[in-house]
Amino acid sequence: MKESILKSKLSISALNIGAGTPTDAGMSYRGETTHPNPIQIAGGIPDFPTLPISDFTQMLEQASLEETEGSYNYGGWFGYDGLREQIAKRQTVLDRKKLTLDNFIVHNGSSGALENVCKTLLDPKDVVIVEQPSYSGTVRAIRGFNCDVVEVKMNKDGIDIAELKSTISNLKNNGKNIKFIYTIPDFHNPTGILTSDKVKTELCKIASSEDIFIVEDATYSELYFHEKQPTPLFSLDNRNKVIKLGTFSKIISTGIRVGWIQAHESIIQACSQTRFDMGNSPLIHRALSLYLSNDLLDDHVNEMRQIYRQKMEFFTENLINNCEPYVEFQKPTGGFFLWVSIKGVTNKELRKAASDDGVMFPSGSLFYIDKDENKWTSHVRMAFSKSSLEELKEATERLQKTFQRIVD
Repeated sequence: MKESILKSKLSISALNIGAGTPTDAGMSYRGETTHPNPIQIAGGIPDFPTLPISDFTQMLEQASLEETEGSYNYGGWFGYDGLREQIAKRQTVLDRKKLTLDNFIVHNGSSGALENVCKTLLDPKDVVIVEQPSYSGTVRAIRGFNCDVVEVKMNKDGIDIAELKSTISNLKNNGKNIKFIYTIPDFHNPTGILTSDKVKTELCKIASSEDIFIVEDATYSELYFHEKQPTPLFSLDNRNKVIKLGTFSKIISTGIRVGWIQAHESIIQACSQTRFDMGNSPLIHRALSLYLSNDLLDDHVNEMRQIYRQKMEFFTENLINNCEPYVEFQKPTGGFFLWVSIKGVTNKELRKAASDDGVMFPSGSLFYIDKDENKWTSHVRMAFSKSSLEELKEATERLQKTFQRIVD
């Protein structure tokens, strides 16, 4: 089909958004490298050798044999009730609120959950406020609903509250309809920032006073490196303004594709009315329910925290030892990512040169709405979650040679 004919048939979303990147889909990629052994420090992908494959395979077999009919039928809009009950039981503890299955609708990962929230809340020309920078895949998904996405800068404690208040005031004075603020408060992607309790409390106050929802993306919230769990934004909300997105992707496996919306019952009911995909896999749901009911998840998550903390410490130590004159960063206290400020070179130049040397990571400009590599030149995002310790060390040694080659 001729391109001109195809364009005349495409939706506004398809025309305006354009092609995504592997990073938008959470994947690693080879990019432009011809290196025979590239090292990926690109995507937010869990450590593969420690995935609970054996335990989960047993749960799949048990679900398939014991609940055959239910496992091989349609799943329904809300998801398997047994899994919703198990998630509710666990989140009641984590979020410090009494929750039931009626507070949950299970989805195809948190990305599917976000799409359902957008479909339920957004009309064309509505406004969604996001942190600057923010995860590129989410921004792309929100823009797919033909609404306006407005950035508010971050500081070391999270979203800048003063700028947020000013932005909301200006938008409302111009007749704009702000539907929600999207935030990744715990171990932010890409910056790794942990939003302070003070900022979280202020966010809830703003949501209440301005009648705006908050969509809390809790993808990395359980992957903290110290003893204390971060205060959930959801736990601070007393006005039913926080809609939480949860997922098993980072704490079990990205491949099982199970996440959820967590919210007041009325919001869950509204979301069910705009869902048309007949649900995701009942077999996976039943296996997950068994995995949770057998108390296997918490021990696994505790192990993951230790592994990712070790990787973070090892990677940052080697990055300092090998690349300190050229890089600067704050060590994250959880999550998968390091937000690295670079010196003497732009991120576009570094990304290309590092790719030639077999180290793959995205430019920081990818996480801004305009993605302008000539404007957002100072940062790159590096992921320490997937690569082995040996690969992480080798990556920093290759980067040292890259910096020396293009800067010195």
